[in-house]
Amino acid sequence: MNDILIRKAKPGDEIGIAQIRKEGLIRKNWLYTGGNKAPSKEKIKKMRKDLSTKNPENICLVAVDKSREKIIGSIFGGFKKDGRLRHRIELGWGVHPDYQGRGIGTRLLETMLQQAKKKGFKRAEAEMAIENIASWKLALKFGFKIEGVKKRALLTDDNRYIDTYIVGKLI
Repeated sequence: MNDILIRKAKPGDEIGIAQIRKEGLIRKNWLYTGGNKAPSKEKIKKMRKDLSTKNPENICLVAVDKSREKIIGSIFGGFKKDGRLRHRIELGWGVHPDYQGRGIGTRLLETMLQQAKKKGFKRAEAEMAIENIASWKLALKFGFKIEGVKKRALLTDDNRYIDTYIVGKLI
């Protein structure tokens, strides 16, 4: 695990982040995510722009396999800069199928929660398909509590509706 580096994402990382999603969808490891397509060229350009901005409304961290110089995981934290929701950060994460089950998601979430706390956020939250057992087990491991269930919140490619958990944690 020493060959895995967790760092802030930078311009140029968007290609590796998009590749993780693409590979997860191709291999059907990412059946229970909100998107069912690999990021388009426009989406990748927007991601690069977001990574380049000096005052973003999100934080993105990546896990890098140093021996292969390859991005193998990412975690995003979206937030509002002002207003009544400025104290909370909404998280989403993913790990390349070849690297799942090795503690990379754990390291990404741990690092993100530490950074979120340092930046003054008071609450972290996420939404995940109930059938995405790995994600909700990871969230529970870090003290997130299931705060609710959204009924029929996700429509799968085979036209099944799946409920999602809303999880939250005070930080």
